[in-house]
Amino acid sequence: MDIDRVSDILQQNYNLNAQHIQLFREGGNLAYAVTTEARSYFLKIVRPPFIANALSAVDIQLYLMKNRFPVIPIIPTKHGTAYVDAVETADNNDSRLFILYDYIAGDEPDPRNTEKVGELIGQFHQVMSQYPGKLAVKDKHFFIDRYVEIMRIKQYSMAEAFQEYGDELWERVKNLPRGYCHCDLYRGNIHQDSSGTLRITDFDTSCRAFPMYDVALFCNDTNWVSFEEEGYARTKARLEQFLRGYVKHRSLSKEEIQAVYDLIAVYHFQLQATMMEIHGYDCVGTSYFDKQYEWLIKWREQCRVMNKAGS
Repeated sequence: MDIDRVSDILQQNYNLNAQHIQLFREGGNLAYAVTTEARSYFLKIVRPPFIANALSAVDIQLYLMKNRFPVIPIIPTKHGTAYVDAVETADNNDSRLFILYDYIAGDEPDPRNTEKVGELIGQFHQVMSQYPGKLAVKDKHFFIDRYVEIMRIKQYSMAEAFQEYGDELWERVKNLPRGYCHCDLYRGNIHQDSSGTLRITDFDTSCRAFPMYDVALFCNDTNWVSFEEEGYARTKARLEQFLRGYVKHRSLSKEEIQAVYDLIAVYHFQLQATMMEIHGYDCVGTSYFDKQYEWLIKWREQCRVMNKAGS
């Protein structure tokens, strides 16, 4: 999107005088760094296919702000709204949402703060259990079947083998307790600033699914591409630290905790499908699918061995 157009919309709708605007990320949506003489902001411009999710995310973030839960604050417009609904150009009537956030410098949480993150996410799930808004329901099609359907479209020869393992995984996790799920709560979506304050970010994937999926994504300490034997032990150690904080706010059964390892495998189905939907089905080929299948089968076998050993 043209920088001058972005500047005009900000000038018209916010009480700020932007001195510098720079695009720093372009994916499904656009992200800009905005600076004034006094402070910095993060601007998210949402494209039409993602507007419904973004509006839901804004509602969730406002709810969390109202409940004084630590998130990156949304900056209100001159009119007191949480976003601006704008068009890109005179000859393009596709609506865009402009959402302006405070910019708080920080990074992923220090591993030494894993227990504190567990407490944060436990509190987060507890607060969101009372959320009055509507959440999209995500089930087996989202988590498992989308990926296999893409493989079939691409005529991948091992699609049915993926389906078999996906069905097996779903049978083991389908009866887990359901409720609010962030659904993308990997460590990059936990923000730690210079003071050590932890915040949760990016609520666009929020849904009604398995809260334990959030736990699995944060505690996942495996290598995504290349299977490593040590990944299970690293994940187990991080999970144990995490749970010491989490259970201060939410109790978990033994079955829920053990499901983390199956949910990490589910993550391989879910995220791959999402990435291919965003970047196109041709962004990966047969060799990539083969490597993913090898990873999943090695993970399944390691989990079976560790379960028999009682680890």
